Amino acid sequence: MENRSIEEKILLAVTAAAILILSPFLIKSIIENNKLRIIVDFIAVGGTSFIFMGVWFTSKVKLFSGLFAIIAHVTILFGIHIVGSDLIFWLFPIIIASFYLLPTVIACVLNSLLISIAAGLTYQHFEHFSLALIMASFVVTGVFSLIFSLFMQRKNRQLLEKDKINQLRNTILELIASSSQLTKVLSAVVQGIENELPGTICSISLVDDTGTQLRLAAAPSLPAFYKEAVDVIPIEKGAGSCGEAAALGVRVLVTDIATHPNWTAWAQIAHKAQLQSCWSEPIISHNGNIIGTIAIYFNATVTPTENQSELVAQFVNLTRIAIERDKADNIIWHQANFDNLTQLPNRHLLHEHLSSAIDNAERDKKQVVIAMLDLDNFKDVNDSLGHAAGDCVLIECASRIKNSIRKNDIVARLGGDEFIIAFVGTTVPEDIDNIGQKLLTTLAQPYVIEHKDFYCTASIGLACYPNDGLTIDALMTNADQAMYQAKTRGRNSIHYFTENMSTDFLKRMEIIDDLRTAVEQKQFHLVYQPIVDLQTHRIAKAEALIRWQHPQKGMISPMEFIPIAEEIGLIVEISEWIFTLVSQQVDKWRKLYCPDLTISINTSPVQYRNEGKLVKAWADSLIAQGIPCEAISIEITEHLLMDNQVEVVEALEKLRQQGITISIDDFGTGYCSFSYLKNFAFDYLKIDQSFVQNMSIDNNDAALCEAIIVMAGKLNMQVIAEGIETEEQKQLLIEAGCTLGQGYLLSKPLSVTDFEQLLIKQNQ
Repeated sequence: MENRSIEEKILLAVTAAAILILSPFLIKSIIENNKLRIIVDFIAVGGTSFIFMGVWFTSKVKLFSGLFAIIAHVTILFGIHIVGSDLIFWLFPIIIASFYLLPTVIACVLNSLLISIAAGLTYQHFEHFSLALIMASFVVTGVFSLIFSLFMQRKNRQLLEKDKINQLRNTILELIASSSQLTKVLSAVVQGIENELPGTICSISLVDDTGTQLRLAAAPSLPAFYKEAVDVIPIEKGAGSCGEAAALGVRVLVTDIATHPNWTAWAQIAHKAQLQSCWSEPIISHNGNIIGTIAIYFNATVTPTENQSELVAQFVNLTRIAIERDKADNIIWHQANFDNLTQLPNRHLLHEHLSSAIDNAERDKKQVVIAMLDLDNFKDVNDSLGHAAGDCVLIECASRIKNSIRKNDIVARLGGDEFIIAFVGTTVPEDIDNIGQKLLTTLAQPYVIEHKDFYCTASIGLACYPNDGLTIDALMTNADQAMYQAKTRGRNSIHYFTENMSTDFLKRMEIIDDLRTAVEQKQFHLVYQPIVDLQTHRIAKAEALIRWQHPQKGMISPMEFIPIAEEIGLIVEISEWIFTLVSQQVDKWRKLYCPDLTISINTSPVQYRNEGKLVKAWADSLIAQGIPCEAISIEITEHLLMDNQVEVVEALEKLRQQGITISIDDFGTGYCSFSYLKNFAFDYLKIDQSFVQNMSIDNNDAALCEAIIVMAGKLNMQVIAEGIETEEQKQLLIEAGCTLGQGYLLSKPLSVTDFEQLLIKQNQ
């Protein structure tokens, strides 16, 4: 019964009820042995049972409804003829049921015949007045049944129309809910309107990205030549029906396209398409913006009725929901797949692009080259100028990258200042080299931030499919290793992945893990290398040097672990530990053995970020402990000045004002050294050991050292010569005017105990 229609259920219920009601009469007739009544009752029960079985097994409701009505009419007339007037009152339910079981006209005809024949059969059994009264009641019953039947038919038609509209609406809503393509949803809306308004042709246009014109989005029934003519409509008053509806935000009805001034530009093409009237409805978003229009064309002069207006309003609302849902889906998809800052694809979308590129490369036997690009010194921008300035650099960088690569290449932002570029379909290494050099040159151009030029170069690592990896993860990992190698070799360069990098990478990761353990377990210790007066051999200063004694690997060189500590940020914690230990130790030595002793501490560029707050705090700490600031000297490299000129100089000047002396370490190995000496004041200049160790009477290194010493003297700076290993070097330096020296000839780096014994011996 659950799968049967409502008509089937009603007819089955009526016939079943009739069988139950008539069966007792049949039984009574049998008991009374009234043969005439038995025949009539048997025909009634048998006929009704036949109808019930027919509906039950065939579900042909209309057929058996008609048969049921005819059988009822014939049976009652037959019964009245045989039995007599006792059955005449069964006409009432039959008259009423006929208007449900049969079409209205047929029911009226059959009921009229039924009443007439019944009157003819029974006129002798009633008084004249009684018969007229009974017949009149039959007629009144028929009239009221007719009126009720017509009323119910009208209501049923209205319900069917509403149900049909609801079905259309549900179909469209299902398409919207399932995130079907907008064109499919709009086509369903158009077809729905055309079905509900026969003889019409519908189209939907949407506002484009500029907000100044409408673009045709769905018009399956319009001829191709007309669609081409109205594909783009300006949003302005007087631009057809849709253009004006979008401009004014109200309905626009044109009853005669041929004569209306709005349609002058399209009247001829509309006539060719046999379109005479046009009704345009604006589609308005929930926040009041025009997002499109619906146009309904008629081939005759038509004015919409109230019902038609209400119907179209429902479809307009559905269209609004579909358009806004599509826009919301597009926004969600864009946010999930694109970087909000640079509008480049993010890691998720990049993975899809790379998967497709690798599949195509495998099929076509071609290469895919992955480039990992990282900006050099980008953190300095954020730290010194703020994240807003950093965002500006990233946006400009993304634009420069897109303008430097080819159309088919893919660029994405992984996060921070890391970008990935996929060179698709490339087999010629020269192409990659040319694009790479173009990228380096373009990105090295100054970024204008707050009306100042700021330089931020890039390091690029390259890995090639399939030679350097068969999966996306392998390629990106290897490109990252190549990029790290480019950074370690001076930055602003390109480096290809090699097999040795995997070994180097694993070694580097092992050092990182060991470094973290070393900091926690305090595996470091300090040694002190004296800086002596070359004439008197008296210790004037000393340089604190860190050493790492690994429990399994033995002594690890600072050259090996310091760059990594700087990269991962551990250098800050290590430097703080060095400063704390040195400041305590020098305070003790100054009080007991050497009142004017100064210990030099090497500093890292990391410590000068955020306006040099970390190193500035050292001066405050010395003052708080009652230790003279002259007890500590800070060593910096020329590279530090080159990378962070303004910020570093301001921090160093603050330290000098508080009494901490500043030394330029490894002088002569950087860039534009003399310009730094001219513009900034320092206390000590340390000649790099590469010059000192190659000194002899006959070479240029001695002349260079002498020139440096003379220049420093003119600039009121003392010179410390590093790496003195022979008497000849020492004598040449003395003759050149150098007063301070450091190196194995004078003393190797000493433990705390040995250095203290040296101070005691000197003091005695």
